Amino acid sequence: MSEVLLKVEDLKTYFAIKRGLLQRTVGYVKAVDGISFEIVKGKTLGLVGESGCGKTTAARTIAKLIKATGGSVDFEGGDVSKLKGAGLNRFRQDVSVIFQDPYSSLNPRMTVGHIIGEPIRIHKKVKGRQLRDMVGRLLERVGLSANYINRYPHEFSGGQRQRVGIARALALEPKLVICDEPVSALDVSIQSQVLNLLCDLQDEFGLTFLFIAHDLSVVEFISDEVAVMYLGGIVERASSKELYAKPMHPYTRVLMAAIPTMDTSQRGVKKALGGEIPSPSNPPSGCPFHPRCPIAEEKCSKQRPQLEDIGGRHFVACWRADFMNKKAPD
Repeated sequence: MSEVLLKVEDLKTYFAIKRGLLQRTVGYVKAVDGISFEIVKGKTLGLVGESGCGKTTAARTIAKLIKATGGSVDFEGGDVSKLKGAGLNRFRQDVSVIFQDPYSSLNPRMTVGHIIGEPIRIHKKVKGRQLRDMVGRLLERVGLSANYINRYPHEFSGGQRQRVGIARALALEPKLVICDEPVSALDVSIQSQVLNLLCDLQDEFGLTFLFIAHDLSVVEFISDEVAVMYLGGIVERASSKELYAKPMHPYTRVLMAAIPTMDTSQRGVKKALGGEIPSPSNPPSGCPFHPRCPIAEEKCSKQRPQLEDIGGRHFVACWRADFMNKKAPD
């Protein structure tokens, strides 16, 4: 049986809205509103959705960079919220993050040697000559020369900077790597190189990935399972093969339609999703997607659907799932 490395249950992250002279709480931004999923050791879960849907907030909450409002995060069978002292220190080593922007995520005043070596020094793994040799090996493993160790971030291209970020994420030999849109800021030609590098590193070191993106074609390439997120909640979750072959939520289908295609017969046929994503501080009643949904009915505006297994571990939160099951994919 496959070993579950990370299990998230009903995770919530709310931010208080304060107003007035006394800064009283008048409401909450429900950035993450009750999401659940698990990731098997050595596998990749892709978390996708529009900007503002809560993907990054969820990732930062899991990594304990943001405090959760409710729910639980279990890592290797232990409750992350209860970690302190040596246990928290171990968790910091086991979970690392690759950030989206390779320009702002690296300190411009530090050499790449110091950037990659900093977590190693903080956790007192090695020092001196051993530290320098270790940083050099990390640089070479991500496709850069060990001779770059004394260079500064401004001397590198965007793709090279992201490779430095990946090397830093691997410095403490983590078990889980949270990839927060690691290729969205890169040229298309460089994206494939970085994705192939991540796949190679996963195979070599047995890494587990939580891969966040808004580009479904990227997620399809790297993910074993995909969760589609909308307005703080997960609306569909399934294996990558199942989801791309048979998307069951209207929102997922619209995202699929936005994937660029070389099929000229489809040009002008597929329509983009209309309207703006609602505010997480004032979400719609019922299904959060119903104001933008082309097949919404009265029930959709009154009752919120729960994520349910429709067969084969394909989970969908939609009152019209039966209709979508009968409807041929666009």
